Amino acid sequence: MTPSRSFYLAMALLALAAWTAPTQWPLIQGLAESWWWPATVGSLILVSALGFRWMQRAKDASPMQFVAAVNGTTALKLFTALGWITSFLVTQEGLKKEFAFSTFAVFLLCTVAVAAFGMKMSAKSENNETDG
Repeated sequence: MTPSRSFYLAMALLALAAWTAPTQWPLIQGLAESWWWPATVGSLILVSALGFRWMQRAKDASPMQFVAAVNGTTALKLFTALGWITSFLVTQEGLKKEFAFSTFAVFLLCTVAVAAFGMKMSAKSENNETDG
């Protein structure tokens, strides 16, 4: 399986796990009752996937463009998570801590996935350059 297919499969599994976590974990069960949680998880997964595509395009350009894509992807995910957390804290009454920490957990998992697959992609690109 190619690294990109593996990444998208990992993101799909992460999305499924994150979407269903409130139904499985009593501490955050209230998150399953509103549209906030699926929208937050979906947007973080989408931003991660778009960032990974950006990294794929940048890997063959220059090392600086690849680094910019990695940093840009992290910034996009961070500001997406902060936007959702801020909106939730301002407009909702309950489950504020649960939503904030759960959103941060999804952000971290997305970041780990993007970083791990980005390192694989970078190493594979470097191997191709030294072999050629």
